[in-house]
Amino acid sequence: MQVTTGRLTQMIKYRHSMVNMGMFASLCLLFIGNSLAAPYTPKDNNEVVATWKVFNDTDQQMSLDDISDFIEQGQYPGEADYRYGRAKAWLQTKMANASPNAQTYYLYARVLQHQHQFDRALKALDRAIELKPTAVNSWLLKANIHLVQGDIVAARQACLTLIGKADILLISTCALEVASQNGKLAESYQELARLYRLYQPANEPEKTWLVQILADMALKQDLAEAALGYLDQANMDNAPVSLLALWSDVQLSLNQHQVVYDKLSNVIEQHPVQDDALLLRLAIAEKHLGNTVKWQWAFAQRVTLREQRHDSLHASDLAQYYLKVDVQPKKALYWAKINWQVARQTNDRMLLEQAKALFSQAKNDKKSVQASGNLTVDNLAG
Repeated sequence: MQVTTGRLTQMIKYRHSMVNMGMFASLCLLFIGNSLAAPYTPKDNNEVVATWKVFNDTDQQMSLDDISDFIEQGQYPGEADYRYGRAKAWLQTKMANASPNAQTYYLYARVLQHQHQFDRALKALDRAIELKPTAVNSWLLKANIHLVQGDIVAARQACLTLIGKADILLISTCALEVASQNGKLAESYQELARLYRLYQPANEPEKTWLVQILADMALKQDLAEAALGYLDQANMDNAPVSLLALWSDVQLSLNQHQVVYDKLSNVIEQHPVQDDALLLRLAIAEKHLGNTVKWQWAFAQRVTLREQRHDSLHASDLAQYYLKVDVQPKKALYWAKINWQVARQTNDRMLLEQAKALFSQAKNDKKSVQASGNLTVDNLAG
């Protein structure tokens, strides 16, 4: 799944930024170019390869609002792995010890969504909506998950159910996001841009949510400069991973590889846990610059571990890696197909089409080489 998945759920209060991508540290070794891999084994039993906080009595008393705030921080660089796993444990404890309310089910659905457990997340949301039918958060998250699964009808219905529960800009954004994934990208983009000019977002998080959607729609139409114009209105100094990834994609499309390299290397080096989505784009930028292989090597370590685990959660990242960094058409197509099994948005379809095209080209090139070789042999025989 593409990293920008999750835009339908508004940041902070409405938005849950899901990152397909993959987020977390792994330790293996891969020789760039030849894909010769070997697991990393610490040389010293006292070597620390990761650090995590442990549960304590205070954790067990966490309120739902505290857990919600804790989850919100999971969208920022270096935070997802630790926060979502911990929040899930807290919520499971609350669900086992008491009668869960709508907020408990909603927060649990957010965690499940992040882990790509979409069917379970929808069941949790159905329960949340049953307990509180007017909850905007739950309807937005439901629309998002249906959209990720390629269920346009259900996603649209979830958006329309917001009528009378949310303001016109939020409802329209939800519906237009769905329409943009259903063959009406240009029209949806133009209408959302008009609404954005006409109505003021309720707050800064909602503004960031809107400009991210607009930028993504623009990029899909190869309107990179327009996309960058929208992203310039967001606070990139404190941006979630999904926004940084989209900004990087826009800059890469403009061949601003050094800009991406400088920005992302600075972000990544500030956190002990490096997000796959950012590390991937940093590796792509580095490859184009051709100066070092530091970040390509780092992401290659992730690839080894992901493949060993057959990690479908990061299938999109793996497909992009084999398309743009260590180019291997067969592997790119394999992981693009794995990704398509769980995520069916426009970006996921485009990724699959790119992988198919690369694979077909590789097959044709191989046939051409074989034909050329046979011709040479025939000439010599003649």
